[in-house]
Amino acid sequence: MKWLKRIAIVLAVLILFGIFVRHDGIQYAMATVLGSYGKPYFNADVYSAVENCGSAPACGSGPLKVMSFNVFCRICDKGRTGYQPWDQRLPHLQERIAKYDPDLLGLQELGGHADIEDFLKAFPGYDYVAYAFGPWIYADCALFYKKERFEKLDSGQLWLSPKPELPFAKAWKLSMPRYVNWAYLRQKKDGFQFLYINTHFDNAGVNKEPAARFFAQTFGPIAAKMPVIVTGDFNTDSTTTRYRNLLGEGPGKLEDAYDLAKSKEIVSNFPEGAKIPDLDEFIDPVKAIDHVLVGGPLTKTVARWTLDSTLYDDHQRPSDHPSVFAEIELKLR
Repeated sequence: MKWLKRIAIVLAVLILFGIFVRHDGIQYAMATVLGSYGKPYFNADVYSAVENCGSAPACGSGPLKVMSFNVFCRICDKGRTGYQPWDQRLPHLQERIAKYDPDLLGLQELGGHADIEDFLKAFPGYDYVAYAFGPWIYADCALFYKKERFEKLDSGQLWLSPKPELPFAKAWKLSMPRYVNWAYLRQKKDGFQFLYINTHFDNAGVNKEPAARFFAQTFGPIAAKMPVIVTGDFNTDSTTTRYRNLLGEGPGKLEDAYDLAKSKEIVSNFPEGAKIPDLDEFIDPVKAIDHVLVGGPLTKTVARWTLDSTLYDDHQRPSDHPSVFAEIELKLR
């Protein structure tokens, strides 16, 4: 009967391990061992109690160039027809960024330190924020800012999950871990302060729906108090109820830079009659799933908005997403 006892022990271990995994035991263990719980929530009350720009009679951002770009990860092109390897796509991703020279840059689908370095080598004028755990980094929604123009006062990550404080916590349905990455920045020349957020929603609808509501519930109250700029791949176009849930309502409602823009531009060199998957996302702003959003009790002006899906070598795509760019100005007084 010893074999029955051994089978029972194995089954018990497997059941206990399954319970451990189901309840995020691996994530709790990692965060404890590596000390990487981080600072998930931004405390707006700490900063909103201090007058923005000090006592200066005028307070505003001046023109801000903001860009969101899902760069299609280093390993995502494996087995995908129509995409060259990362090393061949990278110069064209960098070229796109250089073209717009953003002050704030939200990238999605970066991996670890190597990916971060690929962009910092090309753009040494930026500093960045991403989730670090021990000696590693998970940069799926890394944000970059020009360090000559801004200083970082605070930063953190909030996970798109029923357990938003827990690093790598599972979403509502098992998926890649997704998070919201935020930095509270101060403009060095005049003290203008704002919250900059970058995120990447999961592509499973069962996760996108609660993520949109959670995002609005978390950051809407903050946007009611202070300037907020958001970039991200939300896997959500503007025709959906989810998009409206994401923007929120009331004093903290976010606004899409596209809707505010005085000038709107679609940049594309797709060959006529090209058969490209998800083509609408590349050339139709209504179908775009990447957005630049703004919020806060202030005057918001968007001089121009651009959706850019330029091919290279006549038919190669640097990413499976277009880039979104907006030139924004925020004025408090």
